Amino acid sequence: MPDYFYAQINESGRVIGISQLAQEVKSEYMIPITKEQFDNQNMLFTRYDGGSFAGTSANIEADKPVIAPNGTDVMTVKVRVADWNDKPQGSYSENVIIEVNGLQQSVKAVGGVAELSLSSSEPGEFHLRTVNLDRNAEIKVVVSDEF
Repeated sequence: MPDYFYAQINESGRVIGISQLAQEVKSEYMIPITKEQFDNQNMLFTRYDGGSFAGTSANIEADKPVIAPNGTDVMTVKVRVADWNDKPQGSYSENVIIEVNGLQQSVKAVGGVAELSLSSSEPGEFHLRTVNLDRNAEIKVVVSDEF
């Protein structure tokens, strides 16, 4: 008996599940996919639009693990935008919304990379995360005198 693979989408085209079924299903919310797509867990971070799957993902990194709480030590955080298969998207030039300890700010991506600089005069932590991509990422930044 053949297997049928499907991506289940919601009304806006967002993939909300993947299924392996014993029989064919006809539904506008069940999109046939290949076995390779079924095996790719990134499929859950896509949208079905215009007959194909698309999606953006974030890879976030800081240029150093800790900064000093002196107000002048600066850390640069980079968000690299990739497609749903983690292929870098050098042409991505939209705004990436980065939330820092609950406060959101929009950062323009240039060449597929959005950069944000952080400094602090108080010890503690910054919790950063992207919020407007299909697969978001987060990072914790430490501000400490103890390196």
